[in-house]
Amino acid sequence: MPLTRTAIEPILPEQYLRSLDDLACSVLEQAARLDQKVRPELRKDLAELTRWMHCYYSNLIEGQQTRVRDIEAALQQNFAAEPEKRSLQQLALAHLAVQKWAATYSGSPYQGSFFCELHRLFYSQLPAEMRVTTTSSGQKSHLQPGELRTGDVEVGTHVAPPYELVPGLLEHFSLRYESGELSRIRKVIAVAASHHRFAWIHPFRDGNGRVARLFSDTLIRQLGIDGGGLWSLSRGLAVQRSEYYALLSNADQERSARSADDGRGHLSERALRDFCAFVLRVMLDQIAFMDRLLELNSLAARIEHYTKVEAGFGQEADCAFLLLREALYRGEFARGEAGRIIGAAERKGRMVLAKVIEAGLLKSDTPKSKVRLALPAKALATYFPQLFPIDPFGKG
Repeated sequence: MPLTRTAIEPILPEQYLRSLDDLACSVLEQAARLDQKVRPELRKDLAELTRWMHCYYSNLIEGQQTRVRDIEAALQQNFAAEPEKRSLQQLALAHLAVQKWAATYSGSPYQGSFFCELHRLFYSQLPAEMRVTTTSSGQKSHLQPGELRTGDVEVGTHVAPPYELVPGLLEHFSLRYESGELSRIRKVIAVAASHHRFAWIHPFRDGNGRVARLFSDTLIRQLGIDGGGLWSLSRGLAVQRSEYYALLSNADQERSARSADDGRGHLSERALRDFCAFVLRVMLDQIAFMDRLLELNSLAARIEHYTKVEAGFGQEADCAFLLLREALYRGEFARGEAGRIIGAAERKGRMVLAKVIEAGLLKSDTPKSKVRLALPAKALATYFPQLFPIDPFGKG
C-alpha cells in the first residue's frame, strides 16, 4: 500500500500507557525541583553552560568532538590554525547561535516553517565547504540551508518516505501534535514521540539529527520541564548513543498486523512506546545527574579544591575561596563587602577580589557592579565532574 500523509500514525502510543504516564509525571516533578536548585544569578550562567552541553553532545552524537576550551575560544573569535579543529569550532558557533534564537522562539515548534528555520540558521552560518552532503553512492552535492529535500534518501536501514510526501507529512505532523486535546502529561510523552516521527520523515537531505535535537530542546523549554535551563537531553542521548540509535531505528518498523498490541497506524506502536520510555528515562537520568551536581555543599567543596589546589592563589587561596563561596550561596555580592567576607581590611579585600576576578572565577556586568560566580572552561572539570569528559560513544 502506498504511503500517505498519515503514515506517521500513531503519533503517540495509545495502549499500556500507565508506565509512560508515571515517567512523564516524574519528569514534571523532578524538573520543577531542579528549577529551584540554585540562585537566579547563577542559574543564568548555568543555562548558558547547558547550551554548551547541547552543542557539545549533539555534535558528539554525529561523531564530531569539540573540546570545551575550543568552544570558549571560538566564542572569543579565537580560531585554531588546524582546519579540522577550526571547522569543529565553526560548527559549535553555528549550533550555539541557533540555540539562542530558539530560546526566544514563542511560536509552535511543530510547524514545518520552524524546522526549516532551524536548518537554515544552522547551515547558513557555516562556510560553503561545510555545506556539502554525500549521497549513499558517494556523490557530493551542495546543501541548501532551510530547503526540504528534493530527492529520496536511505539512511542506514531506514528508507525515508518519498520526497514528494514530505510537505504533507509535516503538515499532518503539525496538525496532530498541536491538538488541544493533549494533556500536559501527553505533551511530555510527545517530546519523545515527535522526536522519532520527525527523524522518520527525514525532511532535509542532511542535518536532520541536529535539527531533531534542537527541536526537542525547544519543546522541553516551552513545556517548562527544562529545570530553568539546567539539564541537557543531548547529553543523555550521547551517553547512551548506541541504545538511542537502536531504538530510533526500531521505531521505524511498520505495524505488525499479527500483533494486537501494535496499534492501528502505519508504524509500530509498540516500538514507539519503547522509544518514548527510553527518552523519558534519559530525561529523568539527566535531571537527577544535574540535581546531584548542583548540591551546594558538594559544589562548594569542589570549588574549594580548585581554588586551593589548581588555581595558583598561593597564600591567598583561603581568602579567594571565601569570596567564591559567598557568591555561590548568595548569588552575588557588592565589591565593598570583600574585606568583611574574608575577615580582613577593606584594602586587602579589594586586592584579593581583583585577583579572583582576574583569574576569571568571579565576574560582573560593569567594573563597579556586584560580582557573581563565573564558570570558565578551565574550571569546569573540577566544578562539574563528568559534565563533559565522557568516553565518546561509551557509557559515560
